[in-house]
Amino acid sequence: MVFRKVSISTKIFEKTNSVVTWIAHKPVLLTKYNGDYFAMEAVCGHMGCAILNKVEGKEAVCPAHGARYDVTNGNKVSEPQIKPEAPCEYDSIGEPLKTFKVLENNGFLEVDTD
Repeated sequence: MVFRKVSISTKIFEKTNSVVTWIAHKPVLLTKYNGDYFAMEAVCGHMGCAILNKVEGKEAVCPAHGARYDVTNGNKVSEPQIKPEAPCEYDSIGEPLKTFKVLENNGFLEVDTD
């Protein structure tokens, strides 16, 4: 395992339950749920056109079509609602979304991206 320190202080989770960061040129959603930290791909697996940046409970919500993903395992828990006003140009990136192990180290998060 190769854990990478990200510039995200755990203090940010006092104000929000999630944040998007970039690791190895890819967006990663970091979430705190029930006292634990989780990380997963932040691009919706439906069409790959939206960054998942909103979390309700333990579900990340796609802002384009409303698909929902469990932040603890990357599984889709709710199908997208196709909206003609939110077109996408990309193919599906695959589901479940890839998840990564997260460690807390001296007040900062480290993510295993391998």
